[in-house]
Amino acid sequence: MMLTVSGIHKSFGDNKILKGIDFTLDEGKVLVIIGPSGSGKTTILRSLNLLEIPEKGTLQIDDRTIDFEQTVSQNSRREIRKKSAMVFQGYNLFPHKTVLENVIEGPVFVQKVPREKAVVHAKQLLSKVGLSAHLDKYPHQLSGGQQQRVGIARAVALKPKLLLFDEPTSALDPELVADVLKVMKDLAQEGWTMVIVTHELKFASEVADEVLFMDNGVILEQGSPESIFGHPRHERTKQFLSRILKQV
Repeated sequence: MMLTVSGIHKSFGDNKILKGIDFTLDEGKVLVIIGPSGSGKTTILRSLNLLEIPEKGTLQIDDRTIDFEQTVSQNSRREIRKKSAMVFQGYNLFPHKTVLENVIEGPVFVQKVPREKAVVHAKQLLSKVGLSAHLDKYPHQLSGGQQQRVGIARAVALKPKLLLFDEPTSALDPELVADVLKVMKDLAQEGWTMVIVTHELKFASEVADEVLFMDNGVILEQGSPESIFGHPRHERTKQFLSRILKQV
């Protein structure tokens, strides 16, 4: 297994956000997490990248395992973050750096890749996401969809084992969503291992190998897109899907 999550619990004060999360993911597969706001979806992603540290449970990515009942060292955080990269809802680009500089930042300054090599790779990635004409622009000169595609290129530039997407289209105008989803579909077809939090159900049905439905900090249902979207078993899943589909 590329990714194994076992018994993850996470609280903020007295508020229990994750209440025993378990799932696995094979290399080259896509897992999509759906559920209402506040169900714990983003907290799972942030725990996978150790932006949040759960109180209990274990996380294994590739050959590294973290037991959250023990102190998580800075070295352990660095090792896990070398294996995963996150694309945020709000882009999180460096506003004072150009598109090209944003993409080479991690490889050059974190991974110590020679700048010339990082630039060649970054230009290839930016071409792939349709932004070759924008290398020298700054984030404020781009649309939201273009900024998010830079964010995806920046994550891929790190060559992580695991790509994490936290509702990458939710801040976008509807006409900009398709370009971002196309880039993500292309990555799935290339065999990247991905965990995606999204409300884009049609997209999820097309790219996911497995879907998790979360509510109130637990996984209520998991299975293939066909089973979750076509034949949900849990009443709460049916209710959620019905509401989302009515909004489309």
